[in-house]
Amino acid sequence: MAICYLVGAAPDAQTFEPQPGDLVLAADGGYAHLRAMGVTPDLVLGDFDSLEGEVPRHIPAQFFAKDKDASDLALALEEGLRRNYRCFTLIGAGGGRPDHAFANLQLLVKAARCGAFAVLRDGDFSVTALSEQGSLCLSGSGLVSVFAYGGTARGVCLRGMEYPLENAALSDDTPRGLSNRLLGAQAEIAMESGTLLVFWETEKAEALANI
Repeated sequence: MAICYLVGAAPDAQTFEPQPGDLVLAADGGYAHLRAMGVTPDLVLGDFDSLEGEVPRHIPAQFFAKDKDASDLALALEEGLRRNYRCFTLIGAGGGRPDHAFANLQLLVKAARCGAFAVLRDGDFSVTALSEQGSLCLSGSGLVSVFAYGGTARGVCLRGMEYPLENAALSDDTPRGLSNRLLGAQAEIAMESGTLLVFWETEKAEALANI
């Protein structure tokens, strides 16, 4: 499945190699990360405050007013959804300011609620969101943590893990799903209602969403 890469300005952006059919969207200062990687984006968008007014040459760009209601990465997600992409990877969207990091977790939730699958890669961990009967398979080993978001997640099943759950309810004020562990075979996370955030060790496990 083709991937839409959303590249932000947070430090320590992960390197990647887009394949034919993929879409690369630079959210403002994410363009600097791409330039350092030698990757040319398909579009640069935002208010360009992080680029100090520098306009990339020979690359399509969309300019937005600085006083806007959406973050640059939110605008990039909207553009990817408008182009009918359903698989997203967020790069340069973690670390840095914690409020920015939390805002980008909200973008994962939005993608899930739109029927898309979005993964944020940051350092040693990746994170995605599941919503309303969503499911995720993880193969490999390493730590995995599962948290409710925006209320209680019900009918939660964790299979193939050190601490399994079956038809459980997870609340968003108790970190019951912290620091579980994959057992090496394929594991499954499923739910009936609500929203989950799922974190796993990037280098030790691979994820496949049911979308």
